[in-house]
Amino acid sequence: MDIARLDECHALFKSTLSADVDSLIRLYRRDSAGVGRSGEWLTAVTRSAVVLLAANLENYVESSVCETLGFLAEKGLVARRYPERFRFWLFREEANMRSIGIEDSREFIHLTLKLYSDVRPLTPDELKLDKLRESFANPTPTNVNWIMSLFDQDDYLSLVSVKVEGHDTEATSALGELSKRRNDIAHGDASQKPDIDDVERLRKFCLLFSNRLNKDLKDYAASYFEKAI
Repeated sequence: MDIARLDECHALFKSTLSADVDSLIRLYRRDSAGVGRSGEWLTAVTRSAVVLLAANLENYVESSVCETLGFLAEKGLVARRYPERFRFWLFREEANMRSIGIEDSREFIHLTLKLYSDVRPLTPDELKLDKLRESFANPTPTNVNWIMSLFDQDDYLSLVSVKVEGHDTEATSALGELSKRRNDIAHGDASQKPDIDDVERLRKFCLLFSNRLNKDLKDYAASYFEKAI
């Protein structure tokens, strides 16, 4: 299915990747080859590149998921046709921290009927996409699997492998490495000194992973939309 907003998200991710991470890679390559230059400060370049890479991927994943759900709302999909686990999440967000009394019970019943309606679409405001963005953080394997589970997908990353520099790379492993390096750097671990080859390898993985995610989200959107026709 052709979903322009998903392609726009993907194009923006590639653009920011080029502006942020690729620029740092070029800076490293240029200055590390200079005669007589001290290379110690270049560690800051690779550390910064890892943090920016994780940040850009985090934004891409959450933006793409929200755009996919927004597409379903835009098409007027009735509530029951949304992924069940996404509706579970919506119910929890609505119901969380309430003391259940008689009046609250009535609200719970209304909420349940709304999320399982065969005739009433969910509005964009009811999707709570801003809250969904807040719930997603550093793109760890656990967090990526969680947000993709909202499309009723079990252990999404176990199905994803891409070929990076001629080697089959499991998404779980690569995302685990990226998130650990990012966390170590962000929390002040001075011993975390990724070399430029690590940065380039992880950058290639993220780009290939984004291609796969873009395709899968389009397929999910098409599946839920076509079931409603």
